[in-house]
Amino acid sequence: MMTVRKDLLSGTPDEVSKKVEDLSRGMALHEYMAGTRLRALAVELARHAALTVSVVTYDDKSQELEVVLSGDPGCDAIMIDRDKAGDHCQMTWDRWLDIRNDAEITKTAGFIAAVLNVCGPGREHPGRAGLDTVPA
Repeated sequence: MMTVRKDLLSGTPDEVSKKVEDLSRGMALHEYMAGTRLRALAVELARHAALTVSVVTYDDKSQELEVVLSGDPGCDAIMIDRDKAGDHCQMTWDRWLDIRNDAEITKTAGFIAAVLNVCGPGREHPGRAGLDTVPA
């Protein structure tokens, strides 16, 4: 059975930075170094009062971030992990969206298009054409 530890990040940026550093003790050096930018992201996310940020640490000392809206117990968590080198992060959001009727389908399609549109502003990508407009 795998043990998971979840530590809430709160306080000033310096306090949060110290906490994520303390939570990263015991990692192999290459894992610690690769996690540098993920720890910086944790500090930046914790600066947002509307977000609740936690570090999730597993038995193997791997870590990821869990982010939810503060004060919303029903909020679906966003989980953030990093690649092996630590240069990129992956955001996972298991979000259920309603599609029971035409109005919900329209709303869901608009939401999906908005999320995808935000993911790469300014990037030239052939698949982005029309994402910022709603078809008539």
